[in-house]
Parts: sequence; structure tokens; C-alpha cells
Amino acid sequence: MNPQDITRAFEERNSAVGELRRLVDETEGAEFTGEQEETYTRLNTAIDTLDARIKTGLDHLDREAKATQALEEFRNYNDLTAPVEQAQVEPQGDMDKFRSLLNGEIRSFESHGEYRDLVKSGATTGGNIVTDILYDRVVEKFTEEGVALRAGATLLQTESGADMLVPTVTSYSTGALVAEAGTIGESDPAFGQASIPVYKFAAIVDVSSELIEDQGVGNFNVLQFVGDQGGAAVGRALSAEWTSGSGSSRPFGFDTCTTGVTAASATAVTANELIDLQHSVTAPYRQGAAWVMGDATLKAVRKLTDSGTGAYVWQPGLRASHPDEILGNPVYTDVNMSAMTTGLTTVIYGNFTRGYFARIAGGVRVESTNAAQWSADMISVRFIVRGGGNLVDLNALRKLVMA
Repeated sequence: MNPQDITRAFEERNSAVGELRRLVDETEGAEFTGEQEETYTRLNTAIDTLDARIKTGLDHLDREAKATQALEEFRNYNDLTAPVEQAQVEPQGDMDKFRSLLNGEIRSFESHGEYRDLVKSGATTGGNIVTDILYDRVVEKFTEEGVALRAGATLLQTESGADMLVPTVTSYSTGALVAEAGTIGESDPAFGQASIPVYKFAAIVDVSSELIEDQGVGNFNVLQFVGDQGGAAVGRALSAEWTSGSGSSRPFGFDTCTTGVTAASATAVTANELIDLQHSVTAPYRQGAAWVMGDATLKAVRKLTDSGTGAYVWQPGLRASHPDEILGNPVYTDVNMSAMTTGLTTVIYGNFTRGYFARIAGGVRVESTNAAQWSADMISVRFIVRGGGNLVDLNALRKLVMA
């Protein structure tokens, strides 16, 4: 009810009260007639109804007044109730986290890869930015210290380290010429499974407190140096397994593939043996195939010539971004490959993209402590990465084994 309604209710009540009084005065204490009794009851009922309406209206006005007062009090506290603007905190990069770790502000962090629309070929095109990600530094070390990724192996990056089962094809369907009304034979492909579990690879780099405190003096970047050292250490360990891991409590290396050729000599390889190895891989896999061997083996292979034409089987890459080639396919050297020695695998050939899956689980975990080298005032920085690998298509890769 608004104030006007309450005013009208008061006026109607006063009118009803006045009429009631006149009725009482007219009777002067005598008993009411039936009509007077009815009028008396009607007027009292009207007065009760109007009293209720007036009380409801007054209560409503009282609530509105209290609400208005509360609102004014709330507005008086505006400075206290207004939301506080949060300061925009720039996300920390890996080098910032690394600096905090070496300064003792944090004890650990984990670096994950980032996908950027930049290239690493030059500083101005992204090199100065991309190398700030420690995870990417470690992956770079994989390609520097080993060859699996450079040769085209598929890299799987998973959040957890749970065993991964990958379907494999062990044989394919075959077709045949069928005579008119002849029976068409059934030929189904054979499938298998390759498990890619992960294993832990770790390294510890000790850094003196003075070296950390002098960070930024001159042109020596301590953070980059320590990160490179730790990243290279775990990178070398895992990439070595991607090449020659036995699969027994460790990853399977790509050199566990099927033997395609056994060399006639224990210390030398011939051009014909390389041709035989190339053709031990079926033609569909030779599209996008690559060679992998140790540097000493490549040195010997570079001297091999075709017996008919005298042309070298090795051809240099004509552009910086193109690797050297052997018999039309790129060749990569791997420090983890064996030299030409009796019974050892010295050359791998095939399609690495289809044949081998390398895996990294999670990111690169970096932790520090000064407890281990307390007396020497050194900080120990631990690098941990979890990874694995396995052959997933047994038809894609073949190896040459020395006699």
C-alpha cells in the first residue's frame, strides 16, 4: 500500500466510527432492533477490516524506510565493499622459475613443451623466445645427442606415465587374380600390440653459490649453462635408449628391428650390401626412409663407389637444411650406434616415422637442494625426465649386422 491508500483507509475508518457513535447515541441504552444490530455488526466489521489494512500499510512503509536506511549505510561503506583490482601478474617463464629455484625461493618446478607460431632458426624469428622453455631445450638435446627424432621417429607426448598400448600390423592382406566365377580367397591382416612403458632418466648438476650470485656479470649466462648441462645429461641418457635399448627394464631401441643383411666382413661394408639392405625394406616404406649409422661407419661408406659407374653411393646435401644422402635417402649419424665390429649392428635403414614411436611422459622436473653439498656451499640441481620407446611396425625398419 502507498501512503494515499493508508490515508483513505483512515478516512473510511473515521467515517465508520462516527456512524457507529451516532447509532449508539440514537438508542440511548435501549436494546437494538434487528436492523440496528445488523448495522452495528457491519460497522464493527468494517472498522476491524480497515484497522488491518492500515496496520499492513504502516508495516509496509516501515519496511521500506528500514530498507532505504540500510541501503544508505551500505553506500557509506562503498570503499570497503568495492572489489579490489587484482594486480596483473605476468606468467613466469622457465628461466624465471629456474632463477627462483637456484635462489632458494622454490624447491621444484616442471617444464612442459609449448607450441608457438615461431621458428628457431634465428634470434629475431623466435630463437630468443623459444629457448626459454626448458622442456624444448631437452628435446633439442635429444636431437643433438641421438638421431631417432631427426630421422623421423614419431614423438608421443603424454601427461601421465601409464603404459601405452599401440596397435601394430605384422602382415597385410593380399589380393590375387581370380577367374570368372572363381572363389575369392580370404586374406586378413594380422595385428599385434606394442607396449610403450616409460622409465625415469635423471641427472644432478652441482652449482656453487658464488656462480649463482654472480649471475648477470659479463656475458656468461649461468641459468642457460646449468639448464643445458642438465638437459643434455638426461637427453643423452634417453636418446641412447631410443637407439640401442634392449627392452629389458628399459625402452626398446630402434636397432632391435629385424636383420635385413649380414655383412660378409666383420670390419667393412660394401656398396652392394647397402643396396641389399635398402631393398630388404618393401617399396612403400622406402618413401620417406632414412639411414642411420655411426660416424666411423659413415666415413667408410663415403668411400664406397658403384662398381659399374664409379660414382660414390654417398652424395652431399646441396642445401644446409637438407642432409647428406646415400642411394637417394638422407643419412644421419648417431653417436650411440656401434662401430664396425663382429656381430654388432652398424647400419639401420627404413621409415622411422612409421616404424618407431618415442615417448615422453609429463614434463622435465627440476628440483634443487643445498643439503647434499652444504659443507661445500654448493646447490645440487636435479633434472628428471620420463620416457620410453618401441618398434610399432616391424616391416618399416631393417638393420645390417657385421659378420
